[in-house]
Amino acid sequence: MVVNNFMNLKSRIIIPILVILLLFSAVLSQTSAVEMLFKSKKSSKDKQESKKIIGAWLPYWDTAKVNRAFTRNKKTMNEMSPYWYYVLPNARLRPTSKFNLRQVREAKKAGVKVIPMISNHYDGALISKIIRNRTLRRRHIRILVNMAVKRRVHGVELDYEGLLQKDRKVYAAFVKELARALHRKKKLLSVTVQAKVKEPGHSGSTKAQSWKTIGRYADRVRIMAYDYHWKTSPPGAIAPISWFKRIARLAKKTIPAKKAMMGIGTYGYNWYGDGRAKPITLHQARLIAKRNKKRLRRDKKTGEVYLRLKPGRPGIWIQDSGSLRQKLKIVKKYDLGGVFFWRMGNEDAKHWRVVRQELR
Repeated sequence: MVVNNFMNLKSRIIIPILVILLLFSAVLSQTSAVEMLFKSKKSSKDKQESKKIIGAWLPYWDTAKVNRAFTRNKKTMNEMSPYWYYVLPNARLRPTSKFNLRQVREAKKAGVKVIPMISNHYDGALISKIIRNRTLRRRHIRILVNMAVKRRVHGVELDYEGLLQKDRKVYAAFVKELARALHRKKKLLSVTVQAKVKEPGHSGSTKAQSWKTIGRYADRVRIMAYDYHWKTSPPGAIAPISWFKRIARLAKKTIPAKKAMMGIGTYGYNWYGDGRAKPITLHQARLIAKRNKKRLRRDKKTGEVYLRLKPGRPGIWIQDSGSLRQKLKIVKKYDLGGVFFWRMGNEDAKHWRVVRQELR
């Protein structure tokens, strides 16, 4: 009898304790699962936020090559800017050509943001007239915003080059006003700027663009880090690595890093006289070298490849996957937002593989 009572008492004490322990264990398991889920989501979010922007400008000419290049490499990209419009004197837009809407649908399906490019055709006086006139400025902003909404694209890119030095503050104010109007419609603003290594700049057009102010309001600042030597200059590297590095350093200093995009060329120039050159692709340069029984050589100082057919004569300078890799390492070093290529369709065969190796 005493033994039975003791056993009953023991069972009354032990069973509730076991129940409590089991409940406590279940709560811990649920908490652990929630924490793991939260950490997983946070990790995924952090990975997404740390992802570099990789994109390209798509010209309205050479469409077959552009389309092939985009279809092959869209999985590596997350943004594209088709060259869609020119600015008119009345602040309206003129299409460059018939839009490739199939390509836009393809981009959206692949998760690639579409931000059409608007060009002023290097006419700084045209933009000056528009942004200094209240009626024209408001019309221009309204038309840009309406275009982004109507076309169901992700935003607008201003490729306004050759701006006037006197418009530095006025242009910055225009960017601020346009950014706010686009943001109200949940659209992005990208602004292309000319390369420089220090503020305010080395020329009237570079002084017209305040990187700090533009970077404060725009969502993307795409820096054209190419044409150190150009079509009408003496022969030389298109984007020497030391120059590219100085541009990246200034970008890091003046623009929020995640907004700063380094523009990288996919082309070169073939000089047939001092101050006279034609654009050339790497494939074309290799054909010329083969025809003349020469080979392309890399210049260690600038990182680019060149071809000189005759001593003392102008030659070819061009960017390739080797010079690209050096530039991508600089983008990573300064933790900038990403890269944008001018232009799609000209790339070296190894180009996108190098991009994936360095930025993905």
